[in-house]
Amino acid sequence: MVRKLPQPQGVRLYLSVDFGATHSGVSYATSTNGKVIPIVSWPGSSDPLRKIPTCLVYDSLGNVRAWGLEARDINLRRGWIRCEWFKLWLDPKYTISPSLPVGKHPGDVIVDFLSSLWMYVKERILFKYTLDTLSKWDIIAVPASWDAHTSLLLREVAIKAGLAVQVSHEDMYWQERLHIIPETEASAIHSVALARFLPNQKFVICDAGGGTIDIATYDIPRALGMPEIAEVPLRSGSYCGSLFLDVHFRELVRARLADHPSHLDEASLAHFLLTFSGSEKLHYKGSVDDTKMFHFRCLHLQDSDDPSAGLENGKLIIPGNVLRHEVFDPVINQVVRAINLHIHSSRVHVDALLLVGGFSANPYLFQRINDEFKSSVPSIIRPADGDTASNRGAARSGLYPTVTSVIPSQSVVMRVRLPAEPEDKRMRPTYITTSGGTHFCENSRVDVELRKFSAVPSGMHPRTPSEAFTSSSGDLDSIFDTVIYTSNVDETLRYTDQGETNELCLCRVDLKELPSFKEQAMVTTPKGFYTDFELGFEMGTAEIRGELLCKQRKFGSVTFDLCG
Repeated sequence: MVRKLPQPQGVRLYLSVDFGATHSGVSYATSTNGKVIPIVSWPGSSDPLRKIPTCLVYDSLGNVRAWGLEARDINLRRGWIRCEWFKLWLDPKYTISPSLPVGKHPGDVIVDFLSSLWMYVKERILFKYTLDTLSKWDIIAVPASWDAHTSLLLREVAIKAGLAVQVSHEDMYWQERLHIIPETEASAIHSVALARFLPNQKFVICDAGGGTIDIATYDIPRALGMPEIAEVPLRSGSYCGSLFLDVHFRELVRARLADHPSHLDEASLAHFLLTFSGSEKLHYKGSVDDTKMFHFRCLHLQDSDDPSAGLENGKLIIPGNVLRHEVFDPVINQVVRAINLHIHSSRVHVDALLLVGGFSANPYLFQRINDEFKSSVPSIIRPADGDTASNRGAARSGLYPTVTSVIPSQSVVMRVRLPAEPEDKRMRPTYITTSGGTHFCENSRVDVELRKFSAVPSGMHPRTPSEAFTSSSGDLDSIFDTVIYTSNVDETLRYTDQGETNELCLCRVDLKELPSFKEQAMVTTPKGFYTDFELGFEMGTAEIRGELLCKQRKFGSVTFDLCG
């Protein structure tokens, strides 16, 4: 096992950013008090709020005019644009085209939001500490269904937003202070600290958020003073979060007011939706509300009285049973099916089902899940502070490492140059090259760093022996590049053309700090020279980190540049 970096001196600040599709929040913890503290004071509200809308407003020139609560509530001027749900733009599986400000790409919008969030939080937190004794570690939780490529893309965006910065030239490992973990893992860390699980019990986390529903199963491996969890080999996710209630509600309003276009402009629809999101969305109780009438005040007073369309005295009135059939059931049915499929696919006995995330506060969702699974799952729980479970758990993960093993949802392989074996000469003779009398297999030869659904102890670094050739002609090049691939195939890959592989990133490392490279670089050799080293990879559940190693010592970090 590769040694961990020594802990820095002074105060360690663990900042957790819950960047959600509909709402975002921030919590932090310090090494001095060991408590997780949520930020509850935000611009635009005098009341304490644990989350704010993930929302931006741009003017006609592409400048940010408001963010968070103020962006949600501001009246748009001519040419201004309100951006929401932009977290989903990172995921290629989400196909709805964004409406973007002038000159902005989807990643730019996320950078702008995270920058605004961080600048405000920095003012709230950092004044308490002396900067030269503070070491800040950032932890961002992402949907469990995101693949490594999407998580790496978010990492790049977060760095552009200033969440992780290099504080000096000696700060070689600054990017390692930014960690990406799955939301289900963060929620599990929070929940297991509160619940009383027994060794070998298994529980399912359903993180019902704004954009996605993410589900994972965890095991309590042993009884210790500090709770530990290990992931069971299955994670799943689906786009059936609470924002899709908004989508169905908007379509319902459009259908009921089709003959009253004065109430269907964007401002009116946003007004109806704001009322729905602020009240009924999280308090609707299901069939017990079937006979109840729900009132939504119209923005415009003209043409606001037509009982056949539900318009009465300046309000749109919708029966509870209509809301259930047209808005809630289509989304909640998907959630129940997703949990059912996950539990059956995991093929393990589940002792508890924990429902967390902002959507978990909806009574109808909890009732439907309880009705569906109460006969097969002994305990169905909404933990305290379930709406901020992933945010609090992410901060707690910095203080108390809890996860003992991780389960990759894809295989991870690396392009390598290895001495040719008889199998290579038989199966891929065109890949064989000769150097210094030794036959090598290269180009499409890969080495498996991590197998799909195979448990890896947390902190374990698969180590890959490597060698790089440096030509003596011209300036000495100390940079070594290779390519990391992901694959969903079940069999073990030896070559990239054996099954479907996707280029994840370019893996780049600078060899100039290695003693063997320095020694050989000082000697003039007409043919050049080879440098032997190892690449050590720490495979997290949502990201990959790497180190340059030689004889068990660390000499640098691996940088990853997204392919494509």
